[in-house]
Amino acid sequence: MSNRLSVKDLATIGIFSAIMIVVFIAFSMITGASLFFNMVLNAVFAAFILAPFFVYMAMKVNKPGVVLIYNTLHAVLTTVFMGPFMFPWFFVGGIIGELSMWGKDSYRNCKRITIAWIITSLTRATHGMSEIWFFYNAFVKTGVSKEQIDIQTQYYTDPKWVAISLILTIIAAMLGCYIGNKMLKKHFIKTGLLN
Repeated sequence: MSNRLSVKDLATIGIFSAIMIVVFIAFSMITGASLFFNMVLNAVFAAFILAPFFVYMAMKVNKPGVVLIYNTLHAVLTTVFMGPFMFPWFFVGGIIGELSMWGKDSYRNCKRITIAWIITSLTRATHGMSEIWFFYNAFVKTGVSKEQIDIQTQYYTDPKWVAISLILTIIAAMLGCYIGNKMLKKHFIKTGLLN
């Protein structure tokens, strides 16, 4: 089997990435009224909810490039909504995630996929922190409210809340991938929908 991504592979990545982005946006809109939730728990729930989609996408395509492409698409999305200053954050996260998949048959190895998803989820979890830590001036220029800046600064300069958010994100990503793998084995691999 060739390791080169086919048009069908790219379509699969595109479709699943789009589904994951839509689910994430819908979830964020539902929970958006609570700035505390958005600052501390949004990435945690996203790591859990989106994990089964990611596991299936990775195993279905089963070729290098899945992690990088997904994160790059997310980078493009944040560029549209926030500005180009956030693109490198997600793109570099995608490169690190893709490097974690280096090696033979890694895209059929749930442990390796879980590691890549943890990296991807932590990239998402820390992007708001990076807006305060590294891109403050560019972030302010996006027109975000002073209330949000103050709350982000409050939580993302407090080691306790940073640690809580990141630790819960790792746990949620692991649990989501575990459930996703179980679902695949039960509903897709046994039925022959996934070879």
